[in-house]
Amino acid sequence: MALSDLTYWEKWNMVWLAANFYIHFGWEMSLLGFFDYAEWREGFKPWNAFCAAFDSYGRYDRRYRLKPAADYQGTKANIDKVVLAVEVPAGMVDGTLCLIWLKAVLDNTWYRYPTQLVVSALHAFGTLVFWADEIVPGYMSWFKGKGFKWTHTDGPKSIHWWWAFVGTNAVWVIIPLMYCKSAIEAMKPALQGALKN
Repeated sequence: MALSDLTYWEKWNMVWLAANFYIHFGWEMSLLGFFDYAEWREGFKPWNAFCAAFDSYGRYDRRYRLKPAADYQGTKANIDKVVLAVEVPAGMVDGTLCLIWLKAVLDNTWYRYPTQLVVSALHAFGTLVFWADEIVPGYMSWFKGKGFKWTHTDGPKSIHWWWAFVGTNAVWVIIPLMYCKSAIEAMKPALQGALKN
C-alpha cells in the first residue's frame, strides 16, 4: 500500500507511530546508556537531546534527575530504577510491536487490529504503572495517617505536576484507549462470527 492510499485516519495512525518510534527507540532505549547522564565527568553535551530532555523533565518529575545519584550495587544512576524498569522494556517490546503494527497497516494484514489492541493496551498499562510509582507511596502515607506525601513531584498544588506528570503522560492513556476501542470494533464482526460456528 502506498502512503497516498492511506485513509485520513490511517495517516494520523502514521503520525502516532512516528511519535511512538521517537519515544520507544529514542527516549526509552537511550536510557540503557544514559541512565547516569548527570555523572559524566565532563557532563552531557547540549546537543544530546535525550539527556537534555531527561534533565529538563526531571525538574518536574525528579525520578529523571536524581541528585544525588542513586547507588544501585555500586553503579550510579540519575534515573530512578522503577522508571528504568518500566521504560526500557517498553522501548523494546512496545517499540517492536509498533514496527509490526506499521507493517500490518501498510500491508493491510490480518494481524493489524490484534497488534493495535495489544500495543495500545500495553501503552495504557505502562503509563498507569508509571503514575502509580509516584501516587501509591503518597496514598500509603495518607492511609497510615501521615498525610499524602509526594516523593518525586510537587503534587497537584503545582502546575508542573498537571502539565508534566499528568498531562504529557495522559496522552499515553487516552490515545491508546481510543486505538483499543477501534481495534475491538474492527475485530468484533469476525469474532462474533467465530462464536456462531
